[in-house]
Amino acid sequence: MLFQNEQISIAGLPQAEAVDFHKLSPSYRLVEVIATCLLFAFLLLGWVFFYLINPLKIAWLNWGLLSFWAVLFILSLVVALKRFAAEGYALREHDILHKHGVWWRSLTAIPFSRMQHCEISRGPVESAFGLATLKVYTAGGSGSDISISGLPMAEAQRVKEFVTRKIGDNERIENLEVD
Repeated sequence: MLFQNEQISIAGLPQAEAVDFHKLSPSYRLVEVIATCLLFAFLLLGWVFFYLINPLKIAWLNWGLLSFWAVLFILSLVVALKRFAAEGYALREHDILHKHGVWWRSLTAIPFSRMQHCEISRGPVESAFGLATLKVYTAGGSGSDISISGLPMAEAQRVKEFVTRKIGDNERIENLEVD
């Protein structure tokens, strides 16, 4: 048999951008805002502590730090809202797609045949809003390869069951091919 390596036309390949991505739950936007506010509340407490114990009482330093905090807080809120708008996921016949990122946009596709398992996790704020994070793992990774936050709990359960079923189907097919 002669070795052949035919060129594939890129125009005929499926385009991931043409997929209809599912958006995250609208409640997740509020979760992002709350998480950002909690972080900046702790930072503000640090500023208050610094202001109260600062022996030099340099006014421009104190108010400069507070101004920096305010600008960073507003910028973080804007980024949190844009991050919510930019994130989404899609299930296809052979893989799952996840897009995210505000400045560095990322589109990850993981075929079901490469997945090991998936899990659902919930933090206290997510739990309060009935949301969950779906994490998908592949072989050899130390952490999750895809982490989709902001899913309603029922939707996260349905997606997890679907992915788990697809992983099981692929394992059965691989076992048949080995026999």
